[in-house]
Amino acid sequence: MKYSKIILAVSLLIGATTACTDKWDEHYSVAQQGDGSLWQAISADASLSNFKQVLQAASYEASLSGSQVFTVFAPNNTMLTDHMRDSLIQKYNEEKAQRIKEKDNSVVKEFIQNHISLYNYSVSNAMEDTTIRMMNGKNLAFTKDKFAGFEYLSKNNPTGNGILYTIGHVAGYQPNVYEALAKVTEIDSVKKYITAYDLEKLDSKNSVPGEIIDGKTHYLDSVTNIENKFLETMLAAKILNEDSCYWMVVPNNQVWNKLVDKYTKYYQYDAKVAERDSFQYHFPRHAILFGTTFSKTDNRKIFNTGTAAATDSLMSTLAASYSMRKSLYGSYDKKYYQYNDPYGEGGVLTDCTAQICSNGKLLKTDKWNLPEKNTFRREIVMEAEDNRLTLDSLNINSTYNKSGDTNPGKTVKVTADNPYYNKVSGNSYLEITPSGVTNFSKALFDVRNVLSNIPYDIYVVVAPAEAGDTTATAIQKLPIIFRCALQCHNEKGEAYYVSLKNGNKLENPVLDSKGNPTTNYTKSAVYDTNRQNDPTKVDSIYIGTVTFPTCSYSTSEPQVKLIFQSYVTSSQYEKTANRTLRLDCIVFKPHDED
Repeated sequence: MKYSKIILAVSLLIGATTACTDKWDEHYSVAQQGDGSLWQAISADASLSNFKQVLQAASYEASLSGSQVFTVFAPNNTMLTDHMRDSLIQKYNEEKAQRIKEKDNSVVKEFIQNHISLYNYSVSNAMEDTTIRMMNGKNLAFTKDKFAGFEYLSKNNPTGNGILYTIGHVAGYQPNVYEALAKVTEIDSVKKYITAYDLEKLDSKNSVPGEIIDGKTHYLDSVTNIENKFLETMLAAKILNEDSCYWMVVPNNQVWNKLVDKYTKYYQYDAKVAERDSFQYHFPRHAILFGTTFSKTDNRKIFNTGTAAATDSLMSTLAASYSMRKSLYGSYDKKYYQYNDPYGEGGVLTDCTAQICSNGKLLKTDKWNLPEKNTFRREIVMEAEDNRLTLDSLNINSTYNKSGDTNPGKTVKVTADNPYYNKVSGNSYLEITPSGVTNFSKALFDVRNVLSNIPYDIYVVVAPAEAGDTTATAIQKLPIIFRCALQCHNEKGEAYYVSLKNGNKLENPVLDSKGNPTTNYTKSAVYDTNRQNDPTKVDSIYIGTVTFPTCSYSTSEPQVKLIFQSYVTSSQYEKTANRTLRLDCIVFKPHDED
């Protein structure tokens, strides 16, 4: 028979104690140790008749009679009873009738291939901690006296194409975390979403090539790999890998459905977003699953002891290291995808039912203890000096813009010897000044990745003059007076302004080049009240609280824009206020979860 072997790790073919090789003739060379074939040896042993019949039902007699080399651990009739034999054969035939692929048939994968390994394995080379790779990819214990924890009834029986062992038990099949998604009850929703990303690819390097027909290689025996980019790339979790160790927290179907309903309102895109339907489907589900996988590499203490005393924090595979938090999130204190007191009240590992897996644990829960503020409900910090992402434009006076009232922006660095070093976000800020003798300047900033239907508290952070120059004059150190206007999109993709005073929608106001409304709205309706910073500190100034009807997460074009207008009168200038705006950053801070 010819069959496809599916492998979930890089190498299915080599045991842990066998030297690695990519030569197929070495993997499958005839053992030349005994007479006859493995199939003949199994057939000749009456105590293995039930095992033989299961193999025969799945057409394995051809493989075990051929030139490929195997090590077979055959359970005898004491444990593999007539009833178990009949149940296995019936299940095999039922799944075959359902057109389940041979490699995915549970009897083949979980029983037959769990007792057969490619290549020769002799107990003379076995140690107490030796494991060998079975055909289904599982690593099972192989010592001088036992296989999978069960004593041999006979061992090292040589044949012409491998070695036969007999055991008095059936080796139990333990799924890995990925496989357990399909086996643990009440988590079908998670399983269906994740496995939809599965891709099966031919591993030509480890497949046996045959003839080349019409320029295409036809394989005598093909090896295929499952690839799942969602797991590997988006969750950074190789839970298909038998050589890894992961824990994964998953909601049951009821919790999943509630979370999808809740999170969908946070990802409502306007009608003009090109991938609107796809975004609205996938991102709520990503919000549930991101931060649910944990690697032993990052959590050795808690994995080794499994107790609350082991650690006070659990890092998911998407968590940033301490050294990276500052550059990624603007602060070392932001611990996204990292959870404190995981075994405490309301902790991410409490209220879970554990399924022990061959490469970790699957933790099913009917409660959801992953806080939104630790995952997707994040504080948005837009650095004002970032010309790529934040600074949209300045109303600069030029040949083409006679009404321009603003000088080009200037990025100012805060040096390490400055008392405001590490107090200004990113240790730099944007300096904006008016051109000529006008009493105001205007700047437009983009705010990205805003979620819908979440109230955001909006802050503007202003740096003091001394952050850029410790010798700043008294006039330079005067406060700045400014006001803001906020624009976003409605469900149709139309831009409109929002009152920062009360969050109300202002229908279709338009501002001219000087920032004045051209409709019936007054400036006081479009702009918030005048604000003044404390010039002696890095001042975080509350602007207002706004809930947006549409989401701009992951869109190429920003949909939320904030207009700044300095407003210092002639009577105030250089007496009680200065016209230089030193803008550090814009912060959209979501309210705590409802």
